[in-house]
Amino acid sequence: MSDENKTRRPYAPRMSPHQTYEEINSYVVFWGLFFSVLFALAVGYLCLKIGQTVDAFAPVSVLAMGMAVLFHRRNAFPETVHIQAIASAGTNIIGGAMFILPALYILNIEDVSFLEMAIPIVLGGVLGVFLATVFRRYFCEEMDGVYPFPSGSAAAEVLESDEGSKAHIMLVSGAVALVYDFVLNSLGWWQELLTTTTFHWGQVLADKYKLVFSLDNDAALLGIGYFTGLRYAAIIAAGSFFSWLVCIPVAYYLGGDHTMVVGGETMLLANAPVDAVFSQYVRHIGIGMLAMSGIIGLLSMSGVVVRVVKRAVADLFSKGASSSGMLLRTQQDLPMTQIVFGSLLMTILFAVFFHVMCAESLTQTVIAFVLVMLFALMLSVVGISSIAFTGNEPVSGMTIFMIIVSAVVMGGAGMAGKTGIIAILMMASFLCATLAVSGNFMSELKVAYITGATPKKMQQWQLVSIVLAGVVSVGVVFLMHHAYGFTGEGALAAPQANAMAAIVKPMMDGGDAPWPLYMAGAFFAVLLWMMKIPPLAFALGSYLPMGINTPVLVGGLISYFVSHSSDDAKVNAKRLSEGNTVASGFVAGGAIGSLISAVLHIAGIDWFAKAWAASPAATFAGIVAYFVLCIFLYAMAKHAVKQD
Repeated sequence: MSDENKTRRPYAPRMSPHQTYEEINSYVVFWGLFFSVLFALAVGYLCLKIGQTVDAFAPVSVLAMGMAVLFHRRNAFPETVHIQAIASAGTNIIGGAMFILPALYILNIEDVSFLEMAIPIVLGGVLGVFLATVFRRYFCEEMDGVYPFPSGSAAAEVLESDEGSKAHIMLVSGAVALVYDFVLNSLGWWQELLTTTTFHWGQVLADKYKLVFSLDNDAALLGIGYFTGLRYAAIIAAGSFFSWLVCIPVAYYLGGDHTMVVGGETMLLANAPVDAVFSQYVRHIGIGMLAMSGIIGLLSMSGVVVRVVKRAVADLFSKGASSSGMLLRTQQDLPMTQIVFGSLLMTILFAVFFHVMCAESLTQTVIAFVLVMLFALMLSVVGISSIAFTGNEPVSGMTIFMIIVSAVVMGGAGMAGKTGIIAILMMASFLCATLAVSGNFMSELKVAYITGATPKKMQQWQLVSIVLAGVVSVGVVFLMHHAYGFTGEGALAAPQANAMAAIVKPMMDGGDAPWPLYMAGAFFAVLLWMMKIPPLAFALGSYLPMGINTPVLVGGLISYFVSHSSDDAKVNAKRLSEGNTVASGFVAGGAIGSLISAVLHIAGIDWFAKAWAASPAATFAGIVAYFVLCIFLYAMAKHAVKQD
């Protein structure tokens, strides 16, 4: 009991658990669904264009708070919480569509109908809501003091900054981040990815020793790093350094005479770019670590799973004895009977869809059913844990692992060629939607816990919004294919879908997977676990590009310096809290700035200074700008307290 208490913090949400609030009404539902569709369209295009997504919570929260003032809403806070939660479905589910479905067109498979593409996305998204609900109590309540939930905490800070000094700090920091990221992404006045290869000495290091260092100086990533904290930020960065500063040089040293294909050209590994060696070889070690981390996570959470099963059995046979009426409003979830039957129904419906569309035998359908069910359970734990630790989720990496395993198993069951490709991609789209929704929706459930919203109401309307957003996201893929295409000159890049297509086609045509690399990653994850180092955080760092991980470390360092800036523990705690507000402004403002850049891309407006941005001078400018941004975060955290 005492150990469990250590994982909890004092709980005093803005909406008291002992009071009732008007959280859902026609105003909330209309604007929530409206923004869900809007962001599915805008961010879906951005994802297909450059392979990046923007969370809806920040811009929707700001818009909803502005509308509350404009429309003189008296019940503004509960309404804003649920508007942004409903709207989040628009960006939660797009990964399932944008990362997978364009691969059909890339492989010249155009006889899959709109309905056939939409069914696995919607079913997988709904399953993701159910899986997040199953584990909500454990991740959001029982382990409140363990998992930082950087994105969820930032969202809650944004929502709670609608009045007083927090509003001022949020407004200032958000405006700074908005301008910063807008200049970064739309104007190119300074370089976004700061890399040593920009300079002559760095190029020499890369050519001679295969050593590259990079940092993405996006304001939102810096804010995420601050929320993550130094310990986990350091572990994530260590995984990245392991891949880029250890594994890549070793790969060149041991396998320089190995031939590989880069951009359609065959060359020796010794002559290949560092990025290509990372994506084609070293990254697979990270995928193996992620997979084994999922297994370790499941085993370590076996007690939680057992409790969930016992609760489900009790709900099934107690005839309402443990109804939600016995719980506080903030502890109420969808009934476990609905969760269990709903999860089984979604998986069974997908199996029926798979049997009608793809399978050549009942055996293949049964195998597909078992695979998606096991992967959904195992990898959703990995994804949710990743979101809880870092605010990021390696959806594409986990889906790639599923594609490889499924291709081997389904190939052994007789699937091959075009039919096999469609089958694997449909399984991948179902699973990818499940993982994307379960992880990201858990952040929203953390927002509900922090703010005191009713999780059950959030879950109910997330289901509605997921269905709508799932159909819209497939519509985006369908329209973008006919407007721009995904192959040829002027086509949308769809980088994740291209990776999926490049993996699934050779495997269904008789190719093989890099099993030794996966096994190496799996064994390394076990070693990390034996040394009591969280393998998931390390694996996430080893899988993602270094540029995304290093700003998380910088943010974690700043949070450490802020929390140790005084000899008074209470002052340090207050400064750390004020820094959280500033970091939240960075996340919110950065997301809005990136969204504005996406709108400009859609409108065909190009103000980006390409030649300047590629020069060493732009990198120097980026270093200076990023240093000023870091100083701003640190100074604001301390200055806000001095004014009290």
